Amino acid sequence: MSTFLLTFLFLIFSTNQISPANMDSAAVSSAIAKFSLQFCNELDKTKSVVSSPLSAEILLALLSLGSSEPALPELLGAIGIKDTDTIRSSFSQVASRLKSVKGVTLDVANRVFLKQGHELDAKLKDDAVKVFDAALEPMDFSDGAAAAKVINDWVESKTNNKIKDLISKDSLNAMTRLVLVNAIYFKGNWKHQFKAHNTMDKPFYVKKDTTVDVPMMYMEEKFRYGESEKLNAQLLEMPYEGEEASMLIVLPKDVEGLDAVLKQLATEVDLVQEMQSMISTKVQVTIPKFKIETEIDLKELLPKLGIKAIFNEENSGLTKILDGSEPLYVSKAIQKAFIEVNEEGAEAAAATAGAIRTRRAAPRDHTVFTADRPALWCLKIGDHVAFASWYRPTARAPRSDL
Repeated sequence: MSTFLLTFLFLIFSTNQISPANMDSAAVSSAIAKFSLQFCNELDKTKSVVSSPLSAEILLALLSLGSSEPALPELLGAIGIKDTDTIRSSFSQVASRLKSVKGVTLDVANRVFLKQGHELDAKLKDDAVKVFDAALEPMDFSDGAAAAKVINDWVESKTNNKIKDLISKDSLNAMTRLVLVNAIYFKGNWKHQFKAHNTMDKPFYVKKDTTVDVPMMYMEEKFRYGESEKLNAQLLEMPYEGEEASMLIVLPKDVEGLDAVLKQLATEVDLVQEMQSMISTKVQVTIPKFKIETEIDLKELLPKLGIKAIFNEENSGLTKILDGSEPLYVSKAIQKAFIEVNEEGAEAAAATAGAIRTRRAAPRDHTVFTADRPALWCLKIGDHVAFASWYRPTARAPRSDL
């Protein structure tokens, strides 16, 4: 049995209107949002998390094109796409759209590192290049240290040196046949930037009876805003320059309401539909300034979404990957993600410190949005939710200069 190392590298994945002939854009939007939120619902809610489930969907979609029973129905069912033809039509438009997003820096790269002397199945190779714009590179995996360095150097180059040491040398050996990597880098400036002098320390409710002082940013501006009775939450959408990308914040009205919001979105409530009731209005916005770094073991998470067969050494269903009959299985699947949100905007990078002061009460004709509790943060392009995160700070050590 040969090893198939499936590696996910995610920062922020963005897409826009998808309109394949056999699946309308609204259906695709809902499928993407549902998978994303089911993915997020399985993450650790007791700490800060950044993830990009839609980036996972790119490689899962590619993997499905090289699969048969029992993997194929599991993969299609999990990502919410009905068949492989729809995957080809949908994701070719996703790749095309990613190249045309305006106003932000969005670099997306897919690469297949393939063991020297082996070839991809001809159909999968064609799909990888034409649908997913993936480059192929031969690799000698028997030298784990050298192979890991090549892959990690490529990842660093594609993420503006923000993600390092993605793969350890111990993960690769002579039995490794291929490594799939999706590398994404995003940087966007707010259309309306926060002013640094308005940033001051302010209490953030980690729990109902526990607060931590964190840097909070403030501005008063016109944004799209709404309230969801189903989620018992406020919705705020803040655009980036170019207005093709934006940050959607789903703020529970209850201090400890994030878990309930995520469960509702994963099972009963369509976030895309909830966003349709939002209107443009003046809002007094107070949100935290933060950095989050996360590594997720997808070998533990994906089975919770019904994706199990690909990890089975005896019967994975990965029968259309290589040009030959060699049995394969996924031995490792990881996701690393970094995000920073500050006065200028968002970047997959290290964060800077800040401070916040208490704001005056808002006039009656203004809406107040104060994200002083764990909330769901989503990067979206058009109608498609693409990136999800939540911020839950921990107590910080006292400053030594006081």
